Amino acid sequence: MKTKQNNFLKLIFLSVSFVFMTSCEEDDSPVEPVQELLPPIVLDCDSFKEDQILTDDPLRPVDFVVTCWATVKGNLRIEPGVVIEFERHAGLYIANKSKELQIKGTPDLPVILSGTEKQKGFWRGLLFAESHNLNNLIEHSIIEYAGSQDLKPTSPIYRGSLAVQGVSGSTPQALNLRNVEISNSGNIGLDLHGISKSAKVTTENLNLTKNNGVPVQISAEMTHILDGSSNFQGNVKDFVNITTTNYELQEQNVSWKKLNVPYLIDGRVHIKKNGHLNIEAGANLVFRTNAYLQVAPLLPPYQASLKIVGNSGEPVSLQGYESNFWGGIYLGHTQEDNRIEHAHIKNAKGDFPVGNLQDKGAIYLHAQPKLQVLNSVFEDIPNCAFYGYGTDPFENLTVNNLNFINVASEYCAN
Repeated sequence: MKTKQNNFLKLIFLSVSFVFMTSCEEDDSPVEPVQELLPPIVLDCDSFKEDQILTDDPLRPVDFVVTCWATVKGNLRIEPGVVIEFERHAGLYIANKSKELQIKGTPDLPVILSGTEKQKGFWRGLLFAESHNLNNLIEHSIIEYAGSQDLKPTSPIYRGSLAVQGVSGSTPQALNLRNVEISNSGNIGLDLHGISKSAKVTTENLNLTKNNGVPVQISAEMTHILDGSSNFQGNVKDFVNITTTNYELQEQNVSWKKLNVPYLIDGRVHIKKNGHLNIEAGANLVFRTNAYLQVAPLLPPYQASLKIVGNSGEPVSLQGYESNFWGGIYLGHTQEDNRIEHAHIKNAKGDFPVGNLQDKGAIYLHAQPKLQVLNSVFEDIPNCAFYGYGTDPFENLTVNNLNFINVASEYCAN
């Protein structure tokens, strides 16, 4: 962008100079020479140990080049219009603790973090290893051609163009991502799978596209920070991948929103003490074989709930990945207002590893949980749509206007 601007200005300057010289030959005043474009400033491994402010130089098509996997220890501010290129496998390991990181472009002058060569997976990326200043911000920025190597190659592994590492026993990580494009990664785009609900991480209007994996991996505890203002399409695998880390929702009331790609759920999502999950109209959930939703507060007063509420135009879809069977929905004890309305439940088998349960139906009811299921479809269920366990297991079940397609049995009990 900046290179094109400089070349355009240079052409205009030469054209005006030519017209001026040919129309005013009697004026022998010297013409000021066109300024030469300058090479980038090289930043080595020690460049980020102290505070840095990186500014745009209009005479440099590329302002800075980073040559290595550099550790950020000080405050770092990157101003609008700055272009930084990274050499092969170079990147930033951000461990500035309470210091501030701000990569802040504008709509007209974004900050661009790219590779010295424009090929997918050329440079390593950004790893937020320990950075908890609440003012941390990446805004109106482009991160492209990263993902050459794992950002953290030892367990737990973090990868992608940008990752926020989970921490324990220290101040939670903080980062605000607004109007950021992450593209052409050598693997996934954004890795948030390790962070828990204590992290101060927000997202808004992301564009995660052209990456060689999923656009984002994220924990169940933090999936609610993603919303419909963002684009997740155009990747090798167009799913928001909810991983098995930090899978318990407790002391949270959160919503999973309609996105422009499905959620891909790897394993158990457990809604427990004072946990409340709302799945909004139009959301599309895809489950791997051992994945399932469990609403099971462990102790009285059994306050936990699941609301899956679509509408006639935008039902909520829950089905198996690649049409394989998946666990289903497990409800135990909960007496909250659990509701499934305008949903399409497909391929659910009722295998729940947590209780060594197998073939227990698309919806398994333990100890008379309270549940309404309205205006919904059950399809390709190999055993039961509802399976109840215990005395009078369907006492607190309310159903209306259900459609069963290729379902072996509608109600089973033990």
